[in-house]
Amino acid sequence: MALTYERLDGLMAAQVTPFTEGGREVDVDWIGPHIDWMRTMGVTGILTLGTNGEGPSVGMDERQRVVKAVKQASRGIGGGLVVVAGSTCPSLPDTIRAANDALDAGADAVALLPPFFFKNVESRGMIDWFSAVIASLPSEGRALLYNMPAQAGIDIPDDVLAGTLERHPDQLLGIKDSGGDAERTSRYMAQVPREGPGSEFRVMAGADSAHASLYGIGCVGGVSGLANAVPALVKTIQFAHREGGEPHRPQNQLNELHAILNAFPRVGALKQLIQITSGLPLTHTRPPYRDLDRHEVRALEEAVGRYLIGEAV
Repeated sequence: MALTYERLDGLMAAQVTPFTEGGREVDVDWIGPHIDWMRTMGVTGILTLGTNGEGPSVGMDERQRVVKAVKQASRGIGGGLVVVAGSTCPSLPDTIRAANDALDAGADAVALLPPFFFKNVESRGMIDWFSAVIASLPSEGRALLYNMPAQAGIDIPDDVLAGTLERHPDQLLGIKDSGGDAERTSRYMAQVPREGPGSEFRVMAGADSAHASLYGIGCVGGVSGLANAVPALVKTIQFAHREGGEPHRPQNQLNELHAILNAFPRVGALKQLIQITSGLPLTHTRPPYRDLDRHEVRALEEAVGRYLIGEAV
């Protein structure tokens, strides 16, 4: 099944990449059970090799193994889960290779951060960079832009989105905005043509702490790192918004959990939380990230326990 705009309207998990202890190898056998569990909780897509997926730490050959494993686990009735693969590398040639390799390995689309090593570049240069990657894809290849200023250190300006969309209206499906600023996201929406080529372009909520407000201003789909561990809670925010319910209560619950994780090394804490909530074996980080030490594990378990008791009251 082709990746249509409508297939981006659900909830995509920004899946962690599992490593063996010490980050020595990718543990591809862990990927399938995790996707199976998230699928039962309402996840409709997977963003692999992104920020939560430690994408820049994954080698070129490893990337293809990860995408193939994710795609295999995501197959199912109606086309299965949507699979989008993060592909940005410091160099343009490596990004082109990573993007095309991901599509060859089965990804439905690629996600493109801006060229994060380069600061203070002109908008024209950034448009040319995105355009070079998208133009290298096969005609059926699709791409999402990925705005993550906190991690990338640079923002995708409004005119870059507009210029890239103008050049590639048929291949550029949307943007994942992880900035968490509703006003900023609204400006992205203002760049989308009202009719004609590019008018179906999707702006997706990408900040766990702001999903409710981003849906409220018009985001149609969401991408969530915490969906790795609490997919049903993240899905509840989206469902409440669509059904005329109260999305801010589950959003507040998600924000409390987000604050707990932020008291620890973030990726290691998220992987520990996945073990707590899913019952899957613990998977590990790759340096420069690290796993939690035993004292941190105990503190996280106690904090999550208090959180769960509070939610049950």
